[in-house]
Amino acid sequence: MKINLIVMIAFLLTLTVKAQSLNDYLQIASENNPELKAIQYKYESALEKVVEVGSLPNTTISVGYFAQEVETRVGAQKAKISASQMLPWFGTLNAKQESAQFNAAAQLNNYEFAKRKLFLDVKTTYFELFELNQKEQLLVENIEILKTFESLALNELENNRSTMVDVLKIRMEKNELLNQLSTVQENLSAKNIAFNLLLNRDEKSTVLVVENVNIIYSEDFKKEQISDNPKLLQLENLKNASEKSELATKKEGLPTIGIGLDYGFIENRAVENLADNGKDIVMPMVTVSFPLFSKKYSSKQKQLQLEQKAIETTKVNTYNQLQTVFENAKSKLSNSKVSIATQIKNINEAESAKKVLLAAYETSKIDFEQLLEIQQLQLKFQLKKVISEKEYEIQKSTLEFLTTNN
Repeated sequence: MKINLIVMIAFLLTLTVKAQSLNDYLQIASENNPELKAIQYKYESALEKVVEVGSLPNTTISVGYFAQEVETRVGAQKAKISASQMLPWFGTLNAKQESAQFNAAAQLNNYEFAKRKLFLDVKTTYFELFELNQKEQLLVENIEILKTFESLALNELENNRSTMVDVLKIRMEKNELLNQLSTVQENLSAKNIAFNLLLNRDEKSTVLVVENVNIIYSEDFKKEQISDNPKLLQLENLKNASEKSELATKKEGLPTIGIGLDYGFIENRAVENLADNGKDIVMPMVTVSFPLFSKKYSSKQKQLQLEQKAIETTKVNTYNQLQTVFENAKSKLSNSKVSIATQIKNINEAESAKKVLLAAYETSKIDFEQLLEIQQLQLKFQLKKVISEKEYEIQKSTLEFLTTNN
């Protein structure tokens, strides 16, 4: 029974850790983020717009009653009912629908871009938390090491193998690390809140972050993939929508055809053997509306043409900006990889130097000044390594934002 309980607790802990992975944080963000929800609603609204613009104008129905009857050969007219429907020029509604469809596609591209940007923000904040967590851990470890050095220096002081200056230097360095630790912990608390707000959940929720990152340099990121970035696709769809809107405007400048039917109610005449006595009147009608004053249509077409040029120019500028971000991110990614390898070597060498100094303790006096200097260097290299690891992951996330579907 006890074993089963332990197994169950372990299983629950495994589920908890799994639920707190970066991928799950991304899933939570995509489900909870209010900006994404707002864009989703706009996209659904744009889809409804396709139905709206593809519909015919309202059908007109009118009913009239003759206050003073008008006599006809077959009887007096009592009332009349009319129905008419205006029909846009051939292809007008289709052009409007296609324009609305491109606008809806642009909204979907906007959603995809916003999602990518959200994922980049989540990943960036996540690895900033990783950096702060690692800094906190390193500072705590180094403070404990300095405490050990302090005890060792005090023992040596009793044996006249060290001075009070050595002890004070160690204490001053320890105090400095305690101050840094306090700053890191404050920043860590604020960053935790920022991360939870990014996920749109309780700001006090626990955030679990990995202790190690797997640095695998990838050549999978190709600059050509930037062409498929949702921001560029959005601009392309907006341009297509404008072109279709221009076509619809051109067709709106052509005649509009209307069809209709008049039905007149005729009262019987008090005349015997009258042909078609009281026969109702049925009158089909066709109307044509000519836009004699068409300057507004040509002006609107000109506006849409200029809009298309603006979109095309914006697209070129956006592509150039994304390329610049790509090159910078790729360069920083490579530099971070080199820096990580360098700091690992420096950390190992500093550890070897520290061991040499401590080994001298058995045969001679410890040089606490050198020992403290080596410990400071090792901490410096460790912190640089953590910063480079964070930078590597952020630049990798940036390249994913530019080139791939998250």
